[in-house]
Amino acid sequence: MNRGILKNWNRMLILLLIAALYWGSAVPAQAGGWEAALDGLDAVYDDVTELETLIQLESKQTQTLRQKNNERLKTLNKNIQATDAALLSRLTAEVKQIEQKHAALLSQYSSLTKQAAAARKQKNTKTAALLDLQRNKLKPSYTLAKAEIKAKKETLSTAKKQASAKKKTLKDMLTSVTALKKQITAENKTIATARKSKTAANKKYRSAIKAGDAVTALSQLMVVYDQLARIHASLQKTNNWENKITQGLQAVEARLP
Repeated sequence: MNRGILKNWNRMLILLLIAALYWGSAVPAQAGGWEAALDGLDAVYDDVTELETLIQLESKQTQTLRQKNNERLKTLNKNIQATDAALLSRLTAEVKQIEQKHAALLSQYSSLTKQAAAARKQKNTKTAALLDLQRNKLKPSYTLAKAEIKAKKETLSTAKKQASAKKKTLKDMLTSVTALKKQITAENKTIATARKSKTAANKKYRSAIKAGDAVTALSQLMVVYDQLARIHASLQKTNNWENKITQGLQAVEARLP
């Protein structure tokens, strides 16, 4: 017979035994009931010990996996934020460089334009004409300089848009990771509640042991076992979700430029 099925049958028989001990339907003699409860304690105690050992192992495995995932996520977020950073840095530098290169020309052209406008306003047509002449001589170079600056800025703007699109795609891929983390947080609350119930039952179990009350000790140890079973089930869920997070992070890492 399967070991898990056998354990379920054992637990069912023990539960029936507890009911019989309380209502006196199956074990009429107090001493006999005490001995029967003692036998039940022996069986359940072994199951509790085995389950506690398994939970310790599962907790450690899940915690280790979670730490690795958190570190990978932290690094991944930094890498996403730095998408095309080198390219953007170079293009930004090129824009500044071309602006500095043509700064004197642009300034001179702008100054001549303003001076010519001021001269016309003062009805000084001769000065205005001379200033227009100087400015228009610079116009081809000015037009070319403006075009070069515009081209560099457009290249930078396009690169920024492309980098933003890449970041959005990668961040969207992380939404599944965020959802799984929320599920894990909720399940951890379930685990915390089960641990609290287990601790309370364990105290009652120890009190019953001190009082020599085997029946109460058995019933409380069964509660401890049930809470451990809940913790075990929850840990299996969280471990499964952490593995899915690992897969999700790997998928995003594969898409990094």
